[in-house]
Amino acid sequence: MNNKIKNFFRSDIDEIKEYEILDSNGMVKLDAMENPFDLGLEFQTSFIPSSEININRYPDGSCKNLINKLKSNLSVSEKDNILIGNGSDELIQIICMAFQKEGNVVLCPEPTFSMYKNIAKFVGLKFESVFLREDFSLDVDNMCESIARHDPAIIFLAYPNNPTGNIWQKSDLKKIIESTNGIVVIDEAYRPFSGVSFIEEMRNYENLLIMGTLSKNGLAGLRLGYLIGKQNIIRKINKLRLPFNVNSISQRVSELMLDKGDYLASQAKDIIKFRELMIAEMRKIEKIEVYDSSTNFVLFKIKEGSASHVFDVLLKKKILIKDMSRNSMLDNCLRVTVGTEKENKLFIQSLENALN
Repeated sequence: MNNKIKNFFRSDIDEIKEYEILDSNGMVKLDAMENPFDLGLEFQTSFIPSSEININRYPDGSCKNLINKLKSNLSVSEKDNILIGNGSDELIQIICMAFQKEGNVVLCPEPTFSMYKNIAKFVGLKFESVFLREDFSLDVDNMCESIARHDPAIIFLAYPNNPTGNIWQKSDLKKIIESTNGIVVIDEAYRPFSGVSFIEEMRNYENLLIMGTLSKNGLAGLRLGYLIGKQNIIRKINKLRLPFNVNSISQRVSELMLDKGDYLASQAKDIIKFRELMIAEMRKIEKIEVYDSSTNFVLFKIKEGSASHVFDVLLKKKILIKDMSRNSMLDNCLRVTVGTEKENKLFIQSLENALN
């Protein structure tokens, strides 16, 4: 690359780490918090009449039908509105861009979903974090102290939290919302597996935004996220959304799947059942510490040996999980997604072998 081209790049481009996605071809894939149940080719190809989607035309840029379906499905108030994104990642980016102003700060607990920090830094916002307690609960006093010191424009809170899997106290989240001058985005990506939500609190807080996704329900390939907030706030944030950001197929499939809520809810119940069975079996292994989870994944710590070694051994056995040990608060920790009953048994058996 010649220097003329190189000089046009942003000055920190070489310091930015790529988001690494390992090749999962032929793997037992337990790394990305996906629903392990395939909808089936016949189901996927038969429930959308081809006449309903004209792929020679641009999609509905406003996602009107999908928004109305979500409002009904989630019992969203008329005072609130919904913005649709190409996955939650795009929504996080749009939110950060809407508050892209010199001196503005994004505040998060740590550890949490890495994209909050990454995207904030990509768009040039300052980022501050407050460490969770040893049991991964929120240190509310330190959070409020940091709020008072930095006056953040945005606070991201994952509820339940990724990658720790736990649910924070609702009273703690309310205290944070009431302590800040900025907006608070509560990310409810794992709501189907936790049974908790802050949607009912929308009427009490003007500065509250709630983010959700259909990815964990079983539609990860569609890349469909949504953001709920007060009409005036959503209207401003929506100005930064690219036109036609969600394609016609993703919109229509999402609408139809929301009509089949019982089908997805049944799968979520199975995943919750498998999660509890997985945790119970993992806790029989003396060389690991297993943390409680209200999500579709389980975080665990290697007490004897190296997490990286266990990860590599499993990888050689074609079992792909997530190595979290690079995070200072997750030393020697790994994260596994709840799979099918067969996949979970294979994982636990292989984990035992890797530890011996």
